[in-house]
Amino acid sequence: MIKYKSFYFLCLCFILLTGCWDVINIEERGFIIGTAIDIEEDGDEKQPEYIVTNQMVIPAGIANQNQGGVGGEEKAFLNFTSKGKSIYEVNEELSAISSKTPFYEHLAILVISEDVARKEHLFSDLIDIYIRDVDMRRGIKVIVSEADAKQLLDFTTPEDKLPARHIDELLDHSTKEIGVLRSKRVGDIEEYHIREKSFVLPLLHVNEYVDYKAGAVFHGPKDKMVGIFHAEEMQGLEMMKTKAIEKVIEFTYKDYVFALEVNDLNNKLAVDPSNIDEIKVTIDIEIEGIIKESFGKIDLTKPSELKAIQKAVSEQVKDSVEKAIKKGQEELGTDVFNIWQNLETKHYDTWKNIKDDWEKGEYYFKKATFEVNVVTDVFSMGTTNKTD
Repeated sequence: MIKYKSFYFLCLCFILLTGCWDVINIEERGFIIGTAIDIEEDGDEKQPEYIVTNQMVIPAGIANQNQGGVGGEEKAFLNFTSKGKSIYEVNEELSAISSKTPFYEHLAILVISEDVARKEHLFSDLIDIYIRDVDMRRGIKVIVSEADAKQLLDFTTPEDKLPARHIDELLDHSTKEIGVLRSKRVGDIEEYHIREKSFVLPLLHVNEYVDYKAGAVFHGPKDKMVGIFHAEEMQGLEMMKTKAIEKVIEFTYKDYVFALEVNDLNNKLAVDPSNIDEIKVTIDIEIEGIIKESFGKIDLTKPSELKAIQKAVSEQVKDSVEKAIKKGQEELGTDVFNIWQNLETKHYDTWKNIKDDWEKGEYYFKKATFEVNVVTDVFSMGTTNKTD
């Protein structure tokens, strides 16, 4: 009996003393916070070779940055670039060349080059990889680089020595502004791909700073990037779709430049599908704001001047919205305005009959007509009135 008790005691000890077989100490992990994907220019069209750059954090470099450079000028990151026919192959190579085990759960930014985005089905295949990998999170923000994606992971600022974190903060800041595109995550993009719906991603490029006021337009059925919305078209798109405020709109009145700070924005989209060969879309936009800046010798307290200024703002906004519609509908053929969503939710019987021909085939989206109405209310001229 004593022998059995000793045996059970030893078994219990083995169970209690057993550690996790796959545990990795935190000092041995390489935290990947950003990934950039390019393709070999002279590679095989059917099976391109990926050039993948992973940005790994160096904790000591971050500590030095936070302490104002105390302890030396050690970099806060390392970029590892590898080539391969698949993302998994490249990641395996990264494991071989780094002394640390790559850890992707903190991956925040995925940068895709424009060359990758413009190849049919390639972008959606890449997103699918990041959705399926259990070590990846669906909240990874996705952007498109106008040049090589790797360049964005090399760009640092005096305030932030981590390029991926700098981009992440830029995108977070843009969610509070009109005219700058909201970031999208891999989970959102996967839903667009599944439903074959068009969408827009931030298009960034590096000059003296990271410019992020343009958008890469993706065509749902074609499954690739088909064009670019520039700053004015992006403003029009955002004025149609967003409820955000805290944006200053520049406009011209009597050859002078004015700036209106938006304090409230309301937009409404209505669709009349009674004639499917000419679906009517009405967009109503209401803006309330304050004149923050003016360079003209104009008495802003005169009712006639105020009325004319409000009209000038409305015309500027209407023009940007109509430019976005014209480019999206006529040139690119992409319903990035979510007209389809209004049809699906409010006119489902009609939508059932035309959904397969909305952005292809009969192309009912291209036949739609748009009416844009903008009303502006300037309720304050600021603290001063410039009259001379």
